[in-house]
Amino acid sequence: MKGRKTVPLIISLALLVFAAGALVMFLKGYKNTEAEEKTIFAMDTSCTAKVWGADPKIICDEITSLSDKLDCHNEQSEISKLNFNGSAELSDETADLIRQSKKLTEKYPETDISIGAVTKLWNVTGNSPSVPSEDAINIALQTCGIEKIKLSGNSCTLESGAQLDLGAVAKGYALDKAKQTLEEKEAECAVISMGSSSLLYGKKPDGEDFSVAVKDPDGDGNLLKFTTQECFVSTSGGYERFFESDGKKYIHIFDKTTGRPVETDLVSVTVICSGGLKSDQLSTSIFIGGTKKLTQYFSDKNIKIIAVDTQGNIHISKELENKITLEKSGHTIIVEK
Repeated sequence: MKGRKTVPLIISLALLVFAAGALVMFLKGYKNTEAEEKTIFAMDTSCTAKVWGADPKIICDEITSLSDKLDCHNEQSEISKLNFNGSAELSDETADLIRQSKKLTEKYPETDISIGAVTKLWNVTGNSPSVPSEDAINIALQTCGIEKIKLSGNSCTLESGAQLDLGAVAKGYALDKAKQTLEEKEAECAVISMGSSSLLYGKKPDGEDFSVAVKDPDGDGNLLKFTTQECFVSTSGGYERFFESDGKKYIHIFDKTTGRPVETDLVSVTVICSGGLKSDQLSTSIFIGGTKKLTQYFSDKNIKIIAVDTQGNIHISKELENKITLEKSGHTIIVEK
């Protein structure tokens, strides 16, 4: 459901810079004293892999390969061929992603990868977005629903004209695979940034926690920073990818119950957890659900949340209470129990 246009990074991640002498001390015991870095364009965003103890090219090649399989806007991808033909024998990775996403949707139904006919109809992040007719929306809605995705092993069939759009999960899944590769290569530390989703892996060379900045959804610069150990981080919001028609703004995240861009009282949601796909999909789900469903998500102790509402309140998980530093005034932090 996340769109197609290149945008500034929602999350900026930086390893702290130290003097050369200090680096020698902090890096004692590391195989390599310097990180290697590589940047590519994949999954409709700039992807940067900064890795200690392994070749970042391996990570970038893996992300590119997954992008070629999962991009519903690429006519040669597995997903495009599945959408066109209605059935296909999928790679292990594509089948695994669909299986995981379906399972998560069963628990948290707001985000559904079968919404492809709706996102294609609106084309919010394409060259010619437009507001479709009610009849067209209703026809597209009839194709949606994870029950229409039949998966047996790697064989997948889409019923009732269902179309897949993996925009809400593909980056997170790619980061899951990147972590597996980093473990196999015995990398010491890595920061893999894919715009709205990132992986912070291993231990920083200086021994400190990673520092993560979350963009201000209402202006330039950062709203806040938080510190964390190894994790996945994903942020969703409607403030960068949208179009306007007759004075109304239409964002790229959709409500599958209406077939329209979601109208929510949240402006930004960040999810921190141990799974890439989970952080990616749930940041979208929480954003769609709005403040009325926050309690349900905060009860999941396997994730940490930073949710900014339209009133400027910042709802955070209790575990983040002493790890956040505000960078903009005018906001109230509410610690959710």
